[in-house]
Amino acid sequence: MITFPAEYVATKYPGYFWNTKTKKLYSVKVTGALRPLVFRNISQWTPEAGYSVSVNGKKRFMKLDYLRTLTPKTQVFPVYTDQMKLL
Repeated sequence: MITFPAEYVATKYPGYFWNTKTKKLYSVKVTGALRPLVFRNISQWTPEAGYSVSVNGKKRFMKLDYLRTLTPKTQVFPVYTDQMKLL
């Protein structure tokens, strides 16, 4: 199991974590590695600033206003290895 520091907050979509100190969104892959996502600023296609994410193969958009409302707390993310059997 991986325990993230308190500044990483889980979002409404699984696998995405908001860092409250750096103000960046990260994606967590199966290996537990954090990957920063690209910030999308306001343009003619997106009326609000935020991040494009994929949830079950469907594109979603996380607005910066929503991410700023998240408060820090300790997060635990389970990681399964070959030796562990899923129940």
